[in-house]
Amino acid sequence: MIEKRPFGRTGHMSTATIFGGAALMRATQKDAERALEILLKYGVNHIDTAPRYDDSEILI
Repeated sequence: MIEKRPFGRTGHMSTATIFGGAALMRATQKDAERALEILLKYGVNHIDTAPRYDDSEILI
């Protein structure tokens, strides 16, 4: 199980392992879905994304 830590004062327990949405900048929807399936399988619940990462927010 991946270690979880408090995310500020939000009450959310975020995984210490974070996925960077920039990795999906040029991914297909199918590849993005597969990546997210793997993240969920292993319990990763913190995904960093931003408008500068092209369509990563849409793919996620």
